[in-house]
Amino acid sequence: EGGQPMPQIWSQLPEDFGSATYGTRRQGAIDKHLAMVCECDDLLWLFDYWRSHSRDLRQYLWAHRDPDVDRARHLVEIMPSSVILKILRYMVGDYWGRYLGWPDLLLHRDDEFLLVEVKSSGDKLSQDQRHWIAGNHDHLQLPFKVAKIHRANPKGAVAT
Repeated sequence: EGGQPMPQIWSQLPEDFGSATYGTRRQGAIDKHLAMVCECDDLLWLFDYWRSHSRDLRQYLWAHRDPDVDRARHLVEIMPSSVILKILRYMVGDYWGRYLGWPDLLLHRDDEFLLVEVKSSGDKLSQDQRHWIAGNHDHLQLPFKVAKIHRANPKGAVAT
């Protein structure tokens, strides 16, 4: 960003940080921390408060770019706190195994939302996307659909 090299991050983290082993080993502490987060009446305020303090960690996790953080903030605005906390618990359980493959779109109206993976007629789900779909089915159970987009036929009608 801006042609300037990012400074190297130095932090002492456990060797298994971000892995399923870490999530299992630290489950009690993680659950305790998320319970404390649940007590916060304003998750958006908490997100904003920790934004600057968490920059180095987010850079390590490849989640530091401002557009990505703004998108995450928007999710906190849209989704119920219980869903956000469920996603956080899922992610911390195996971050490196779960951070890829998330759907392309989030559709929302009022208190309803739907995650959508968009594919063209010749496109197939990647391994990461199939892994996310399985994880969503088994753990998150968030509303989700795959939308297949087809080319219009010569008469202008959309093929189904």
